[in-house]
Amino acid sequence: MAKGDGLIKVTFFITRKDGVSAEAFHEYWSQRHAQAFLSVPIIRKNVVKYSQFHADSSVDLAKFGVGVASYDGVASVWARSLDELAAVYTDAEYLKAVIPDEEKYFDRGKVVTMVGWDEDKWENGKVL
Repeated sequence: MAKGDGLIKVTFFITRKDGVSAEAFHEYWSQRHAQAFLSVPIIRKNVVKYSQFHADSSVDLAKFGVGVASYDGVASVWARSLDELAAVYTDAEYLKAVIPDEEKYFDRGKVVTMVGWDEDKWENGKVL
């Protein structure tokens, strides 16, 4: 499946848990959860790249005529193959350390995902 740069990407659209403020969510996810996630050996072995996109709900894009997604953040994880990603998400240490940590601050029942690849088309004034 990997196309573009040869990497497969899984993107997770995340909604914070009821009762968790936006500020607390972003601080926890950025600092503590990232540390918990990256502490798992199979992640360091199989994941090529991990990034977090933090939604800024203070920006009103209605004036541009576009809707705004209701997610608080988006996590993207890149690997060389779907098998390598599957090994991460079924790993016993991942299940023991990361899942309970996620449940502290986001609603896992509302997470939606996409799987695919990136195709860069424009960068620094140049068509790629």
